[in-house]
Amino acid sequence: MIRFIARRLLLIPLGVAAAITLAYAYAHIVQWDYASRYPELQRRLTVAGRPYSLLEAYQGYAQGLLRFDLGTLRSGASIAETLFRALGASLGLLCVALLISVPVGLALGIIGARWTRLRPAGWLTVLSTLGLAMPSFYVGSLLILLSVAYALARKGSGGLPFPLTGFGWDRHLVFPVIALMVRPTVQIAQVTATLLTGELQKPYVVAARSLGHQRSAVKRHHAFRNVLAPVTLTIATSLRTLVADLILVEWLFFWPGLGRFLAAALIPARQTNVASSPYLLEPELVAALLGIVAGIFLIADFLATVLVRVLDPRLRVSVGEEITDV
Repeated sequence: MIRFIARRLLLIPLGVAAAITLAYAYAHIVQWDYASRYPELQRRLTVAGRPYSLLEAYQGYAQGLLRFDLGTLRSGASIAETLFRALGASLGLLCVALLISVPVGLALGIIGARWTRLRPAGWLTVLSTLGLAMPSFYVGSLLILLSVAYALARKGSGGLPFPLTGFGWDRHLVFPVIALMVRPTVQIAQVTATLLTGELQKPYVVAARSLGHQRSAVKRHHAFRNVLAPVTLTIATSLRTLVADLILVEWLFFWPGLGRFLAAALIPARQTNVASSPYLLEPELVAALLGIVAGIFLIADFLATVLVRVLDPRLRVSVGEEITDV
């Protein structure tokens, strides 16, 4: 177990370093490609003393990283300070969405599991199909359309119940959280119900029921415990889905987090002023953003795999030990 944890921990910095290197190389090459078509951008890069060679530029960037210096934007702002505020906004949004979607999804899955059937309840299947068919951007757009219809019906009196844009740990959270949590919630519910329905058909459940144990107790305390490991992996997958959807949701609701900065850094040039944008294809910013996103993915995967091995003792037995026992 210790050897497994050490190997997984070693993969995190290696994965983050690879993401930073590839992201920096992409942004640097494309940035100078745009500069060849936009004289003002080329002038800004030349005045700033940006090296044209990728190796020379990355060497200077790597030396800055060793000094914990992420660089500065074209506007002169510190990338570290900018991303620190954005990281707090994104992590807060992710935590709220995850803290709601996980218990709601587990509760729906437990309720939707059936004793005498091989499939979960029909209502849960319909709910899961609808939820998985609606991406976060569609849910967010639908919430905005409903708000507009509400405002038109009231003829603008009283305002909207929830803000459509902006940042705040109050009513501003409602729409972004709803848009983020729909798909993870129904995904967790569907997987939990499917696994639990199969578990309820096993002999030990029948034996527990014959001894007089209540159905609810057997379902929650015995059967659910045996499916907790794969459910944990599903929750980790849901976290990856949340991180991926974060870009569109933050852009849609003007939430000042990592996703919005990443969209601003990668948005096509035909939709913005290349020369004046402080974020577009800034190599240091793109590298830092994708490095943070890669770190979140890798840490979530590490925690999920370790927790699964803790919950399921069978996964802690190595192949060599199994052969020896035989």
